[in-house]
Order: sequence, then C-alpha cells, then structure tokens
Amino acid sequence: MRYFRLRPTLSVITLLLSQTIFAAGFQINEISPSLQGDATAGAAAANNDVSSLFTNPATLSTLVQNQAYIGANEILPTIKLSDASAIHTVNVPGEPPSSISATVLGKSSEGNVGQGAFVPDAYIGIRVNPKLVAGLGIVAPYGLKTHYDNNSVLRFAADYSAVQTVDIVPAIAYSINDQWALGLGFQAQYINANFSNYNGPYTGISALDVLIAATQPTLLKAHGWGYGYTAGVLYKPDLCTRIGLGFRSQISEQLRGDGQQFTLPGDTVPAPSNEFLFNAQTSVHGAIKTPAILTLSAARDYNRWTLKASAQMNFWHTFNQLSIYMPDAFATNATFLTKWRNTWFGALGAEFRASPTWTLRGGLAYDETPTRDRYRDPRIPDNDRIWANIGATYHLNKCWSFDGVYSHIFIMDQTVNVTQASGTNAITTVPLEVNQVYAKYTGSADIIGIAARYSF
Repeated sequence: MRYFRLRPTLSVITLLLSQTIFAAGFQINEISPSLQGDATAGAAAANNDVSSLFTNPATLSTLVQNQAYIGANEILPTIKLSDASAIHTVNVPGEPPSSISATVLGKSSEGNVGQGAFVPDAYIGIRVNPKLVAGLGIVAPYGLKTHYDNNSVLRFAADYSAVQTVDIVPAIAYSINDQWALGLGFQAQYINANFSNYNGPYTGISALDVLIAATQPTLLKAHGWGYGYTAGVLYKPDLCTRIGLGFRSQISEQLRGDGQQFTLPGDTVPAPSNEFLFNAQTSVHGAIKTPAILTLSAARDYNRWTLKASAQMNFWHTFNQLSIYMPDAFATNATFLTKWRNTWFGALGAEFRASPTWTLRGGLAYDETPTRDRYRDPRIPDNDRIWANIGATYHLNKCWSFDGVYSHIFIMDQTVNVTQASGTNAITTVPLEVNQVYAKYTGSADIIGIAARYSF
C-alpha cells in the first residue's frame, strides 16, 4: 500500500531503484571495478586492495604499499514494461462520502523505464606503522533513476524517481599478529532524491479531465544525512588462505525538503486551504533506514590462481514501511507498507595472474530481492537477479595499474499487482487516493567500469 506522496521520499531514500541500481533492493554493488571483476567474490578477504575497505576495513592490513584508487561504473539498464493497467480513485469526504474512480488511459507498454546511472568511487590507504593502516573510502552504495512516460497508465503511481547517495567511510585496521587483523570504520551517508507522480481526480473522459485533472505531476525533493559504523576481522590460517568477515551497520536518516503538489489545473495557492482539493507548495519530511549488511568471504591462492567466494546477508526487514509528512499539502501525511524481507547474496569468482603485466578475473553471483509479491510496486519492480562478470588489470609499472570490468545482469521477469492506498489530512482519515496497478516487467543491465590505482 503506497501513495504518491510517500513514494517520493521512499524512492528518495532507499529505493534507489533496484531497477536502475542493479543490486537487489536499492543497494549498489558496483563499489570497485577491481572487486566487481569477480562479482565481489572474496571482497571481505581481499589482499592488497584498498577498495575492499568498504566491505571489510580489516583488509586494509594487507596493503603492501600506500594506495590511492579511483574508479567509476556506467550502469545501462533496459527495463521493459508491458500489459500495464491501472484504476485511479479519489475519495471525497462528506455525508455521504463519494469517490471519483476511473480506468487510467494511456500507454500500457514502454521499451525502457530505466535510466542510466554513473557510479564513481574513490579510496586511499596509508600505512601508519607496521601494525596500523588508515584508509578513507567515498562510494555511492545506494541509488535510483527511473522514468515513465507522462502519458503512462501508471502515472498516478510513478512518474520520475532519482536518488543519489554518497557514503564517506574513514577506517583503520590493526594487525594483532601475522594471522589476525581487526578493522573499524565510521559511515557518514548523504541522500538526495527527487520524485514525481500525478495526483488528484481523474475520470477518463477527456472533456471533463481538461477541467478537473492536474496538468503537471506532483514533485517532491528531500535530502538528509545518516551515520553508522563498519567493522571487520581478517584471519590468515596460512600464507595462501584468507577468511574475512565484514559488517556495515544500519543507518537511520531523516530527510527534509520541499515540493509542489498538484491535484487540479492551475498554479499553487497558499496553504492551508479551505478547499478539499488544491495545489500547494509544501515542506516534506520523513525517515528511512538503510540495512545492516554482513559479509563472509574466503580466498585461496593456488600458484597463479586465486579462488574466491562470498556470502552476504542484507537485513532489509527494517524497511517495513515508509511514512511521509507534507503539512501544507492536500494530503498532509501518507504511510505505505513495503514489508521487505532479509535477503542473501552469494558469489563465486577466480583471479588468474596471466603475466607480470596482466591479471584476469571472472565471477558469477546470485542476488535475492527483498520485495514481496503482495507489496511490489511500479516504482520498485524488483526481482531476483544473476550477475555475470569479467575483468582485467593491466600493470603499467610498480606504481600504476588500471582495471577494466564488464558485467551483465539477468533480472528475472516480474509482475506488479498491487493496490496502493494512502494519504490522509485533517478532513478525513480515509485514504485520499487509491491506485490499483498491474504491470509486467522484463529487464537486464550492462555495466562497464574502469579504474586507476597508484601505489606509493
């Protein structure tokens, strides 16, 4: 159950749309072209790779030299919409109460509702002494961008969504002895989001809708900071084996911003208004939680090969619902249920040191969606996915090396069949708008990444 208004913030926050983000939920796995080459298998047990500090800060202890690393991924999704339909209802309070309800007319299929995304990352690690290493990572762990046609039959449920995040992670690692190392870090996470969808009465009769239907979508913008921590341990039972466990805490974020809500033709008016339906500028605020993540990885060196594996738990159960408050709007508050569940991510990969100049990588991963069939909606039409990756490193000299990676994500077909009901104000506690939505989606994504590493 969702609502146009609450959606904004939702996508704002967490729904970095799985559609465009391309990890399940709204998590972004593209945090390092180096790690991505083998599907992040072994990421929490990486060796001499500063970019692994985000997964497990204890891996900083393996740095042979100081390192600076900068990379970027371009995510190119294709999300096809078909067989879409919707019924939109506005409930009007009174004695007796009434409603305006109609089947939404417009486009029922689209070639691509996903939007490309640029995902950068940067890291630096400095050895302070033989036992202590300090590092800093700047990554984009969550994100979203989707856009439906303005004439889509789903326009009352979803129009445009864009979310950007930045996570700043200072961390340290301490080597207890040759076998054990501990890591600890701090997370400061910023989220910025924009969201839009259409609101207000709609009859499906052109002559009437010209007079009563909004001519532009509601647009909400919000941003905020949240804070957490990261911790990890690295165990090396022998010279060829590494086992790592990394944990990133849940982060709670308060989002604040502003928006314009349109329910009728015309401009906005000062709020509050004595009219039941009105266009208004309003402040927006709400809260969201991004999940805690636990990653267990292992890596084993065999001559010129390294075999890697990872298992990750994503504690999405904290994202149970989203409440959004818009004190000056026609709907002053809205709450919708997400009922997300905890999920797992598994990856297997290998690295081959083909020559002193070239290192080759490959990996496969399975990523489980946190969404449930009953609550999945068109703003987050997520489903399970399989991730196939190939990558390589070119070692120019002792100081410089360059990474390249290509990934293809296969997304399982999904269906959205949901009733969104939310939005109340001082006049009524009955849901102000209800959207009954059905749609089918097929999707995939191509991802290209490059990076440069400087050791000094």
